[in-house]
Amino acid sequence: MPFRELGHDLIPLEEVQSTILRCLRPLEVETRQLGECHGAVLREDAVVREPIPPFDNSAMDGYAVRAADIAGASELTPVTLRVQGGLAAGDPGSGPLAPGAAVRIMTGAPLPAMAEAVVPHELTRFDRESVTFTRPVKPGQNVRRAGGDMRPGDSPLKAGTVLRGPQLAILAALGCARVKVTRRLRVAIFSPGNELVEVGSPCGPGQIRNSNAYSLLGLLESAGAEPIHLGIIRDTRDDVLAAIRRALEAGASALVSTGGVSAGDFDFVQAVVRESAQPGYVFKVAMRPGKPQVFGLFDGRPLFGLPGNPAASILSFEVFVRPALRRLRGEAKVLPETFGARFPFQYRYKPGRAFLLRARLEPDEPGGWRVVKPGEQDSSFLSSLADANAIIVLPADRDSVEEGEWRPAFWMGR
Repeated sequence: MPFRELGHDLIPLEEVQSTILRCLRPLEVETRQLGECHGAVLREDAVVREPIPPFDNSAMDGYAVRAADIAGASELTPVTLRVQGGLAAGDPGSGPLAPGAAVRIMTGAPLPAMAEAVVPHELTRFDRESVTFTRPVKPGQNVRRAGGDMRPGDSPLKAGTVLRGPQLAILAALGCARVKVTRRLRVAIFSPGNELVEVGSPCGPGQIRNSNAYSLLGLLESAGAEPIHLGIIRDTRDDVLAAIRRALEAGASALVSTGGVSAGDFDFVQAVVRESAQPGYVFKVAMRPGKPQVFGLFDGRPLFGLPGNPAASILSFEVFVRPALRRLRGEAKVLPETFGARFPFQYRYKPGRAFLLRARLEPDEPGGWRVVKPGEQDSSFLSSLADANAIIVLPADRDSVEEGEWRPAFWMGR
């Protein structure tokens, strides 16, 4: 498909998201050792093959008993049983529990045959030979049944799950030493701009430090990607093309740049996408900040051309790049999950485009989240992002949010 400029009208944010996502497919699958899978995306359902736990076991340190043997126990009529033996976690088990006996048992130890319940040791009086009970117990009390957590045929983890600590624990319990996951996502960053200097270098007249590259480094790592930092490049068509070639040769699965996406004389990222991407798109998005966006495929790998203004770049990453990276990683949930945020004050803004308000949310009473009064929202300002943790979406057809009103929001960096 050749280059497409989607008309001269502003395009809704959601339409741009869906256009980008339609161009993308998950990356290839690879098999890794379980210990190398933190943060990876599972690409096949995990299926239980054997009961978890595999045997009935004790949920307490105490005494395994037959319920009928202490059914009449009370403070006035205590019942004393002989101690048949002891079991610790990891023991292979013992013979059946005899009538009128109890077994000293530790948490996780296999329940003896014929035992029905476990009484915590703090509810008993005991010595080496006998144990006394002062209350009855119900069958099954303080017992973890075989298969009580997971049964054969269960599928506790579905393809598309991001593997964190709890999910890795489940796979380990299932005996999955090797796991099929999406191959590692590597994303190249390059920064066009004759005005840019590296961090640590002094700024000359008309120059600024390359802060966008460092925001992208952090954002990409939070999205489960490995960044490839190509540095600053000059504002020329040849330099942009050379940076793209270097990224592809370095094995990048995707590319992100900031700046050069508008219609100025030195906006060569847009020019290169127009001329060389297959397909390529230039978007004028009905959102503020972040109206100009470009997207294209180079050798099947996506390039995201974000605005150069720092705040616009970060917000554009959250609404366009992060969902796209989730698609490439094969994650089940691609778009951000929204929730309500309450405004405890009136907030006015310029209408005409959906406004992405960057702000801090704090816990509200009697639950939920409230918006903390935000700082300056200029697209070139970074200061309002210092403690911002969420993006609140304000509608294009209004110019204010009233005190007490709720608006949809989603977390930044997640």
